[in-house]
Amino acid sequence: MSTNSAAAGRNEGAEMIKNALILFVITLIAGILLGMVYQVTKEPIAQQEALKVENANKAVFAEAASFGEESVLDEAEKDRLLLSDEEFSGVNIDSVLEAYDASGALEGYVMQITSKGYGDEIVFSMGVDLEGELNGISLISINETPGLGMNAEKVLVPQYSEEGLAASPDYSIVKDGSGKANASDTAIEAISGATITSKAVNRGVNAGLLYYSEILKGGH
Repeated sequence: MSTNSAAAGRNEGAEMIKNALILFVITLIAGILLGMVYQVTKEPIAQQEALKVENANKAVFAEAASFGEESVLDEAEKDRLLLSDEEFSGVNIDSVLEAYDASGALEGYVMQITSKGYGDEIVFSMGVDLEGELNGISLISINETPGLGMNAEKVLVPQYSEEGLAASPDYSIVKDGSGKANASDTAIEAISGATITSKAVNRGVNAGLLYYSEILKGGH
């Protein structure tokens, strides 16, 4: 090998090492900066998420003066009810909080439920009172198709929020355009073009109501 070729090889190797070191330093600095940003934003994001849940809980149980700090969900009973029924595939009851009036008396329950939708998981709160009525649902997180599944807020939520709805797991999705005939009607009109999203929400509602009927009814 000539002297020039050897020198060129050494220069090329040195240049590769230099570039690798530069890339390493850039990656290291970027990682440190991302970590710093995460630490700065972590608490505000957590606070915003907690506020979403709190507002959703209040939306489905406006008359409650306070909510329990600890979930009264029985994981074993939840699994027994949900895992044994394919209808509830993709559904999870995340928590069950007690709702109290101003005197501290139990008024009912607020459940946080997650159900697999068309594009992502749909998370919502649902209220049920001790009189056996559904207090409605309030969306916490939804990321479905714009113009279709994202219409759940204006199409589905109002139907589950009518007065006098029974807290029984009998609700079904229909696509005949008739909508709910009255408060005792268990038919829920689907979102046009978004049946999967509609059924996902309905599965979650029925799962929560089944847990209420089987476990919580009459007081925990």
